Amino acid sequence: MNIVLIPAYKPDEKLTDLACSLHNKGLTVIIVDDGSGQEYRALFEKAERYAEVVTCSRNGGKGAAIKTGLAYIRGKFEAPYTVTTADADGQHRLKDIVRVSKRARSHPGALVLGYRTISREMPLRNWFGNFYTKIAFLLATGKYVSDTQTGLRAFSDRLVPFMLAVRGTRYEYETNVLLNWARCNNAIVEVPIRTIYHDGNSHSHFRAVWDSVLIYWEIIKFAAPSFICLFLELLLFCLSVAFIPWGLHPLADNIAVRLLTATLFFMLTNWSVRRYPAVKKLSPRRFLLMEAVSLVLNTAAVWAMMKGGLPPLGAKLIANLTLFFAGITLQRKFFYVDTDKRR
Repeated sequence: MNIVLIPAYKPDEKLTDLACSLHNKGLTVIIVDDGSGQEYRALFEKAERYAEVVTCSRNGGKGAAIKTGLAYIRGKFEAPYTVTTADADGQHRLKDIVRVSKRARSHPGALVLGYRTISREMPLRNWFGNFYTKIAFLLATGKYVSDTQTGLRAFSDRLVPFMLAVRGTRYEYETNVLLNWARCNNAIVEVPIRTIYHDGNSHSHFRAVWDSVLIYWEIIKFAAPSFICLFLELLLFCLSVAFIPWGLHPLADNIAVRLLTATLFFMLTNWSVRRYPAVKKLSPRRFLLMEAVSLVLNTAAVWAMMKGGLPPLGAKLIANLTLFFAGITLQRKFFYVDTDKRR
């Protein structure tokens, strides 16, 4: 079964047209009325000819509406099925929704994203928003995603519990889904789509300032352990080499500082798992192995650059920044364990 889930808040007639088109393609359509109010009741009743409508008593945000729809789907339909989320404002073409849905059927363990290709129709604010968000996402996770803000996504029934566990009620929910998914190193499949922007996307309920703040704040919180420990390690090394008269040899300082910040990183990262329901957390034994390898590589790099004539501070800075992004990838790919299996 192929299900299309559409969260809708104060929509227009394009919602009915979309539901009709999807229904005629043989897709099951679930619409969540996210507290649009009585004045929109007639429109949703019209859409009920082609879809099942779940009504929320108040507006909770896009993320809350998606989770309401997923809970309804999980309670009503038996597996196997795929769920495709689409926007209610007619931005997504019918054939793109069908393509993304089909790709989810052939990749049941992956999260399928319909990524928007750049066109003259794309408003400049949308282009800038997506560009800077995917750069921030890359820095936080070490994983490149072409479109972090796309609303056209698809996944199989086995991913529904994961989607329900992710925190967030508004647009930051979709960012949190990607953050958690990337941290687990799960597969992401991207499908190019063309997005239709009606009147410069003026009907969007995305609040440019506040919702952007929420999205970037989630990325910052997610990446905080890595960046805090990177900054602290560089700071402590600088202090030990430059200002502490009884400081040891720079290589010994490097080892001592790295052991301290590694311990802090382990504690902060596993604490963050409680806040973000990612299915993996750092394995102590694997983490010790990773840090041992990282310590050897880092110290060797500092030593080699110092031999080449670089001062200790410059050598440490270059070594840390070089190994930083490699460390993010290694942590995600090799050194996390499934928390469900630990229980």
